[in-house]
Amino acid sequence: MKKLLPVFCVCIMISSVTKAQVTYLADTAFTTDVGYDGAGASCRAPHTEYFGWQMGRAQGSWVADVFTVPPSATWAFDTVIVYGYQYGSGTTSTFLNCNLQIYQGTPGLGGTVVWGDTSTNVLNSTGFTGIYRVDTFAADGGLTSTNRPIMFLKLYLSPAPILTEGTYWLSWSSAGSSASIPDAPDKVLPGRINPSGQTARQLFGGTWYYIRDSSDNIGMDMIIKASAAVAGVSNVNQTAPAILDQNTPNPFSNTTEISFYMPQSGHARVTVYNTIGQLVTTVFDGEAAIGEHHVTLTAENLPAGLYYCRLLTSTAKESKQMLLIK
Repeated sequence: MKKLLPVFCVCIMISSVTKAQVTYLADTAFTTDVGYDGAGASCRAPHTEYFGWQMGRAQGSWVADVFTVPPSATWAFDTVIVYGYQYGSGTTSTFLNCNLQIYQGTPGLGGTVVWGDTSTNVLNSTGFTGIYRVDTFAADGGLTSTNRPIMFLKLYLSPAPILTEGTYWLSWSSAGSSASIPDAPDKVLPGRINPSGQTARQLFGGTWYYIRDSSDNIGMDMIIKASAAVAGVSNVNQTAPAILDQNTPNPFSNTTEISFYMPQSGHARVTVYNTIGQLVTTVFDGEAAIGEHHVTLTAENLPAGLYYCRLLTSTAKESKQMLLIK
């Protein structure tokens, strides 16, 4: 007898182009293991730097990561999302402010600030991602440690930066109510693998350094978005690949939202697979207009565990981890 897989109850809500946000960059990689009470755990062990990188405003430390606006494109955006934690904060965010600067060129190596300053607070909202930064050492709690809950920091930029093709760096620094210095967790993929091709820098002790973990170049997690009113369809790079955002919340216990961005109208297929490669459900399969689209999943009869969401279009094939907890 053929074994039937449990299925999702799927509620599909596709946003209209005129109301949707435009996602220019969704560069995140977090969850490597199952942590405390089934939550996501982000682990870099057994590398040298198990935790994060100082981004404390009071200490004069900043982190920065590079991004590229493609040829013939213009990015006009008002939202940036970065990530951080303060040791022992609990799952209620302790972040109070965040400063952001955008460099054209490399910070500390001739790059110049084209947006932002060192004093204006641009923090709009902050909260727990559902993921903990951990290591494998029992003395710190191992994979189930709750000492370093990772928070998102949503930043609102006004006036909105308008960037034409070129290489830029986002640089940020923050402060919180905890005595612990704010840290930024670097990117890490399942299997505790450092993503290839990363470049990030840190301002520490008055000097900019490239961030490395042993011999690995490190990258920071960040997202760049714009409301449609700011970006405008005319500013969208229509030759760019489609983008699959990380589902939110993640981990999730019942429902989660999957977002994907189409730089041009075309066919899109969003599917969910289990860890042995079996198709669980097809969430969306059809024509999608330019802009960002949202699909809400409700998992009723699905066992807790790790799943993979995949986006397939004519310009992209992307996959994101999803962790279902009960």
